[in-house]
Amino acid sequence: MSLVPLLRQIPLFSELDDAALARLAERCVARTVRAGHVLFTTGEECRGLYIVESGRVRIFRTSPEGKEQVLHIEGPGRTVAELPLFDGGPYPASAVTIEETRLVFLPRADFEHLYRTHPDIAHAIIRALGRRLRHLVHVTETLAFRDVAARLALLFVGYADRAGRTTEAGVELTLDRTQEELALEIGAARESVSRALKQLRRKGLIQPLGRDRVLIPDVDRLRAYLPASEGPKATRR
Repeated sequence: MSLVPLLRQIPLFSELDDAALARLAERCVARTVRAGHVLFTTGEECRGLYIVESGRVRIFRTSPEGKEQVLHIEGPGRTVAELPLFDGGPYPASAVTIEETRLVFLPRADFEHLYRTHPDIAHAIIRALGRRLRHLVHVTETLAFRDVAARLALLFVGYADRAGRTTEAGVELTLDRTQEELALEIGAARESVSRALKQLRRKGLIQPLGRDRVLIPDVDRLRAYLPASEGPKATRR
C-alpha cells in the first residue's frame, strides 16, 4: 500500500509535491509491532524518524527514583523523535507503544538529505519544532499548578489547540487516553484525575460526548480556569 497519503498528512512533508512524496515513500520502511514494544530509550543514538500510521506511542522520561513523566502520547499521523535528527544528539526521552502499532520508519541519512535539498522542508521543520517547544512549555506549566483540575484543564486546552475539531457547540476532542494515562501526563494519581474530570463537568467546562469524546464549549474559559483557592503563584503540588 502506498505511503504517500500518510506522508502528505505530516506537517513536515505537507508542502512536498507528489513526485517528492513518492521518492520519500520509497525510502521508508513500514512494520507493525506489539503493545509494549520499546522504540528507543533515553540516551540512545538517533537512528531515524518514526511516523505513527495506526496505534499510539508514549514518549516519557524516567527519574532516578523510577518515577515516569509522560511528555507526549502520539497517535496516527504524528511523528516521533524528530528533535535529535537536527542537533546530532541522542534521544532525549524514551518511547514505547501503548497498543499494537503500525510504524513507518525513515532512516536518518535519508531524512537529512531531504531537508538539506528542499528549503521548504527546512522551513516546515522549524515550524514543527516551534510547536513542539510550545507543548513542552505547556507541560511545565501544567506541573506548576497545585490543583489537579487546573492541570487537567490546561492539558485539554493543549489537546484542543493541536487536534480539536471546531463545531457550533464548541471544540470536540477524541480522548484516546485512559484516566491512568492522563494522570501520568499531569503528574497526578488516577483517582485525582477522576475527581478533577467530575469537577470540570460540574462547572460546565467540559461535556462528555460518549466513551472517548469530549466537548469543550469555551476553550478560552477552560484556559483561564483556576480554582478560587489558588493564585497564579501557587506552586506546591
